[in-house]
Amino acid sequence: MRVRLTDGTREVDITAKGSDPALLRQAERTARRLLDAMQTEPSTSRGAFGFGRHLDGVALDSATERADQDDEPDLDEQLDQDDEQLDQDDDG
Repeated sequence: MRVRLTDGTREVDITAKGSDPALLRQAERTARRLLDAMQTEPSTSRGAFGFGRHLDGVALDSATERADQDDEPDLDEQLDQDDEQLDQDDDG
């Protein structure tokens, strides 16, 4: 599966294995967030980097391996909540 999003100047291209609708929604949301982030000027102050409530307190480095998303039972619920929030933001 491939998600490609562009604003005419910048482009986000995400490729993932599989065709699961939940994975597609996650890839679409990620592409939108990345494109939105590229449109804003970088902050001059340092800020925290976070993953969301389900990964509070988690630290990553180059030796960290990705876990199977199916191991996180609340992830689908969180993704659905994120979808609802994005829909509300789009509606305005």
